[in-house]
Amino acid sequence: MQLQRHISRRLHEEHMNALALLEQLEQILGGRKGAWPPPPDDPAWRAFAAKLSEALNNEVSSHFALEENALFGRLTDAGNGDLVDLLLEEHATIRAVVAELLPACALSTRGGAVEPATWQAIKMHGLELAERLSGHINKEELSLVPAVEELLDEDTDRELAMAG
Repeated sequence: MQLQRHISRRLHEEHMNALALLEQLEQILGGRKGAWPPPPDDPAWRAFAAKLSEALNNEVSSHFALEENALFGRLTDAGNGDLVDLLLEEHATIRAVVAELLPACALSTRGGAVEPATWQAIKMHGLELAERLSGHINKEELSLVPAVEELLDEDTDRELAMAG
């Protein structure tokens, strides 16, 4: 599908970036059966944990905010309320998983050894995030992005793109 609207392209690009990050997360957590905490001097893990935390704190929250504040009301008005309700429910679930994962990631980036309990929390919540957010992105790519593409006129699309 050739996306014509700025907002549709933005959503799609953010989805692709998130999927790439989730793929890395799954590889890291599944590596060595995911049972190991990384060694204390593992700069690759610390860099990835910081990157993941940054993405969850900023990119995911701003993506959800765009959808919730600028798009969902318009979609509901256009008769897509069931889709909006489903996506809002998933946003709430994903936010809850992120709220559990972020403190564990923060603990692991402070230096020193990653405690086994912290690693298990990262593994559990990280794999749950990967599953839930990947499924959510798939739904949005198949339903939300095309709906937004059809819904927004050129002026509204430009206005939303300039706003954020």
